[in-house]
Amino acid sequence: MNAMMQCEIEAQATLLPELQPQLAEAADRLPRAAGRIFAGGCGDSAFAPQALQDVFRAIGVDVEAKTSMEIAAFATLKATDTVLLSSISGGTKRTVDAAKAARAAGADVIAITCNGESALAAAASHTIVLPFTPLSRKTPHTLDYAVTLLALGEIARSFAGLDRTVLACEAADLQERLAASDERARGLAATYKPAGKLVLLGAGCDLGTANYAAAKFHEAGGLLALSAETENFIHGMNFMLEPDDTLVALASTTAAEPRARTVTEAFSGICQTHLVTEIGGDLNPAGAFRRLLAQTFTMQLLCLGIAEQQMLSVEEPRAGRANADAHAKAQGQAMAFSAEG
Repeated sequence: MNAMMQCEIEAQATLLPELQPQLAEAADRLPRAAGRIFAGGCGDSAFAPQALQDVFRAIGVDVEAKTSMEIAAFATLKATDTVLLSSISGGTKRTVDAAKAARAAGADVIAITCNGESALAAAASHTIVLPFTPLSRKTPHTLDYAVTLLALGEIARSFAGLDRTVLACEAADLQERLAASDERARGLAATYKPAGKLVLLGAGCDLGTANYAAAKFHEAGGLLALSAETENFIHGMNFMLEPDDTLVALASTTAAEPRARTVTEAFSGICQTHLVTEIGGDLNPAGAFRRLLAQTFTMQLLCLGIAEQQMLSVEEPRAGRANADAHAKAQGQAMAFSAEG
C-alpha cells in the first residue's frame, strides 16, 4: 500500500553516499562562519539541527537550533552571525521571513534547498542546491530529511576546516544499518496498540530525533504521537500514560542512555516500553552521524510499519480516515500564505 515511502527509505542507503562528495564540495565553497551559527527552518528543517547536535559537537562547531519563527520574530541577531535555513521547496514563507530578518540584521544567510530559483534562495547570501529530486512530497518525509541532515553536517564540517571525507559513508554500511533498523522497528511495531498513544522521549540530540519521529506519525494520518525530553517527561507528563500506550526512549549518547534506561524500566509496569539505543562505536563525526542515521531509519520504519498494520495510506490526507476534507481545508487556510516546505 505504501510502496513509495518504502522506496524513499531504501533509497537513502544508495543516495546519501552518492551525494556526500557533491555536498562536501558545495560546502567548501561557502565562506567560513565568523561568529555565532544558527540553523533551522519549519517542521523537519527545524528538527534536523536539533538531531545533529552530537555530530556538531564531534566536529567541534557550535550550532544553535532554532525554528524559522524564532529567527524571524524573536532572535537578536548580529552582523557576525551565520544563519543556515533549510526548505526543500524553498518556498516556506516563515523561513523566507527568517532569511530576510537575518539579512536585515547584517547576518550571513545560507539557504539549503532543492530550488535554486526559490524565494529562499533569493533572500539568502549563499545557496546550497541539494543535488537530487525528491521522489515524493506526499509521504512522511524520509529521504528529504536525511539529505538535509547530510547537507547541514557537511557545512559544519567545512566550517571546522575538516577533510571532505570525514562524513563519507558507504552504501553497504547504510544498507546494513537499514536492515538492522528494520528488524528493530518490526519488534517495536508488534507491541503497538492502536487504542493508545505513542510517546517518544529523547535528550540532547535524541530529542531532535524524537520530535522528527512524532512528526512522521502526524504526517502518516494524524496518528497520536507525543515527543518530550526524557528528564522533563517524569515531571508531570508521565501521568498521561495509559496501559494501551507505547513509550519509546531514544538514546545515542553515553550521557542519555542511563536515564533513558531508568525511565523505560520505571514505567514498564504501566505500559509497553522500549529503549532504542545506539551507544558504542567511534566517538568521532562519522560515528555520531551513523548513529543518528540508524536512529532515524528505525523511526522511519516504525512509522511505515504501524501505518501498514493499520491499513493507512500515508499519501492521502489523514490517510483516508474520517474528516480528511475538513482537516485539509483547515490546513489550507492556515498555510494559505505559504508554499510547502
